[in-house]
Amino acid sequence: MNRYIHFVLRKPIPILIMLVILTAVLVPGITRLEFDNSVEAFMPKNDPEYIYYTELKEIYGDNGRFAIMAVSGDDLWSSETLRKIDLFLADLEEYKDFDEEREASRLKRFDSIASRGEVRYSDLMAPFDDDPAFQRLLARKTVTSGKTDLISVRGLKKLREQIIRSTDFKKKEVIDTIISPLTSEDITGENDTLETYGLLEKDDNGKRVLPSSEQEIDTFRQRLERNPSFEKGLYSRDAQTGEITDFCVVIKFINLDDQDPAIREMTEVIDSYRGDLTITSSGVPVVNMWMNDYMHADLFKNIPLVLLVVVIVFYINFRSVRGVLLPFITLGLAELWILGLMGYIGYRITPVGVSIPPLMIAVGSSYAIHILNQYYADFNTIMTMDKRVGLYESMSHISLTVLLAGLTTSIAFMTLATSQVSAIREWGIASAIGVMFAVFISCSLIPASLVLLPRMRPSVLFREDKVGKTIVDRIIALMAKGAIIHYHKVLIVVAILIAVSVAGISRINIETSFMNYFREHDRVKLDTRVIGDKFGGGWGYDIVIDSGKVDGVKNPAFLVMIEEFRQWLVSDANPHLNIGRTESFSDFIKTMHMAMNNDDISFYRIPGNPWDIIDYLEIYSGDDEDSDGRFDEFEPFVDIDFRTCNLLARLCEKEDYHVGTTEISRIADDIATHLGKTLPEGASYAISGFPMMNVKLVHYIVTGQMQSLFLSLLVVGLIVALLFRQIKAGPLALIPMSVAVIINFGIMGWLHINLDMATSVIAAITIGIGVDDTIHFLNTFRHNRARGLSVDETIRRTLAVSGKAILFTSLALVFGFSVLMTSNFLPIALFGILTATTMINTTIGALLVLPSVIKATGINLESPESDSRTTGHLSIDKFFGMEQNDSEKHTDRHN
Repeated sequence: MNRYIHFVLRKPIPILIMLVILTAVLVPGITRLEFDNSVEAFMPKNDPEYIYYTELKEIYGDNGRFAIMAVSGDDLWSSETLRKIDLFLADLEEYKDFDEEREASRLKRFDSIASRGEVRYSDLMAPFDDDPAFQRLLARKTVTSGKTDLISVRGLKKLREQIIRSTDFKKKEVIDTIISPLTSEDITGENDTLETYGLLEKDDNGKRVLPSSEQEIDTFRQRLERNPSFEKGLYSRDAQTGEITDFCVVIKFINLDDQDPAIREMTEVIDSYRGDLTITSSGVPVVNMWMNDYMHADLFKNIPLVLLVVVIVFYINFRSVRGVLLPFITLGLAELWILGLMGYIGYRITPVGVSIPPLMIAVGSSYAIHILNQYYADFNTIMTMDKRVGLYESMSHISLTVLLAGLTTSIAFMTLATSQVSAIREWGIASAIGVMFAVFISCSLIPASLVLLPRMRPSVLFREDKVGKTIVDRIIALMAKGAIIHYHKVLIVVAILIAVSVAGISRINIETSFMNYFREHDRVKLDTRVIGDKFGGGWGYDIVIDSGKVDGVKNPAFLVMIEEFRQWLVSDANPHLNIGRTESFSDFIKTMHMAMNNDDISFYRIPGNPWDIIDYLEIYSGDDEDSDGRFDEFEPFVDIDFRTCNLLARLCEKEDYHVGTTEISRIADDIATHLGKTLPEGASYAISGFPMMNVKLVHYIVTGQMQSLFLSLLVVGLIVALLFRQIKAGPLALIPMSVAVIINFGIMGWLHINLDMATSVIAAITIGIGVDDTIHFLNTFRHNRARGLSVDETIRRTLAVSGKAILFTSLALVFGFSVLMTSNFLPIALFGILTATTMINTTIGALLVLPSVIKATGINLESPESDSRTTGHLSIDKFFGMEQNDSEKHTDRHN
């Protein structure tokens, strides 16, 4: 490290040019960053349950991740409201069936208008009077471009780009199905045939014929209410009056790993109708979209706030322009480098990754503070020497300490690379690299800049004529007194805190449900509850029941068992199951049976004769677009052999029954227990779906937490022991961090703070950052002890020098992480509070607990070799590695 500092001080301009070039290379990678919170961003791809989950999606479609909306108006049953709902659905259907010729014609006509130059909004719309769907798209896109009466050439260019982007998206035909009262079909039985018919008829052009008169609307209502399976599926009723209040619109997508672009297009359509219709939307894709928006907002809100906080800390500490600018530039470059690198290597911003930018700022500031603090501490000595030699004397000592601290922090973060959860693994790797970026930039930029800048005495902190003590000096004195005089009491208090914290650890609850990321009165959470109340929920289990033989699903006894199971799931006697609605293949069989018996509601049940079911399926006329042997409407519910039945069970929050990861796991266990008792011989079951992936994440978080915790403690302990060349230094260094980790988990348990995706990395942060303070203290302690000072005096001197830097770096960390309390996400806000608290604990551990242990044990950390800094200053000739004539030396001394 000394050789590198030597090179930096000799070649400062090339070093600064190199930093500029690297920044220019890495910064463009930021534009490639993407936000992701899908289950694919977390689950290991080789997990057996995840593999089964993906296989189910291939067989039955992606039934767990759908967008669901409650749609109503001032008068739901008026012709005007029905017309608006029809237009809304028509706009959504544009993304289901792509018509290349129509889209090409639209763009050609638009280009013809745009070629005339700026155009009035009304003149742009008029040529598309025969294409109202495209008019509405133009209206939506024009609003997002900044709608004015006169659209400029630049505005038309932007509008064209959005049209092309929308057209390219339509080509993907990402929508699999749109389910609503206006688009759905029912089954009728006439003349020994079973046929489907639309709840609304269509004209010769394929457009829906909307009811206009009261009689026609009443007929439509009767059709809708005829089939019992439509309730809470296509519409919802008022609990008091029994009147239909809302229509349900469900958008099922094809098997997309990333549904975010699709749901954003859909949301743009939804928002354009909010003034005319009341639309409440939810479902996994919608929640994920809001999470991405919140992460984006958090990222761009937190970075400036954290920067502001650390700048204030820099000013308080150094009271000089360079004392603010140099650290600020250092951590700014570190931030840009790691975000750019993440973009290049394809790492995405996840609910865990959103903490990386503020973490890098906080950590990076600590290295800059330590280096500058050492420079100002040695300022008087540097003034008596050649500038480069003096800087080398100062920087060579602290830069090595910073390198060692950064290396151990990086390794502590890198232990998370062993996690099976990809988002946590990527967080660990990115954070580890980011720390080394911060170390490299700090040890390059600051020394190089100090060589080039004129020497200037700091205005406040290091003036020789300064009188009185600062609050920092008083804190340091208090720490020294506690460690030297009252060390027994300090250790007793620590032991008590550990005992209380251990008791709290047993109370920790593990949570991975993304709904718990939102605050209690957040719009996303409120909308989800509305959807749960009206339509039974916006996500749920896939409960796959295998009959044990081909065509077993067609057996009446098997279907009756399915029906009894469904009734048990939604029974008022089982509110703890939190199942709001179920869907199954048996719904079709019951509807067929009713249709073949003159729509008598008493026949809405499973027929007792197996031949009836076989006959119904033979005479049923439906579409089979993929020719897999299943009618399209059956595909979500049965396999091609009619051996297994996929039952969809939607989860919702019921009064006094919360839905979190613990509850999801318990519900699955209750379901498994029930099926184990009720399934017929030869039948089997499997419970999967998006909720079960959340449960699986709990396992990986817990195992990963324990693995990374013990691994990081072991690795850090070994590194410290090797650095100090004494085995006892390793366990000694782990004391402050271990105490801080235990207290952190204890606080989480006693305050009922969940261990989730965000808080799961706090232990690694505690060890990674806490070891910085420990190494700074121990290295300075050993350095002072080697000068022959007593233990008490060594502790005082160490705290006086390193303690001040540790306090200011901790101040930057505490306030930097406290900024996260403003996050839209509750776990991220709690993460900020806990991390700030933990930083306080690690600081107290390094400045009070650690010296108390040293005082109590009398441990000796002296190096077998004497410290080079006690042998005298480095000569100029030795520094430059060459002979210089007297005039050159004279000139250099006056630089």
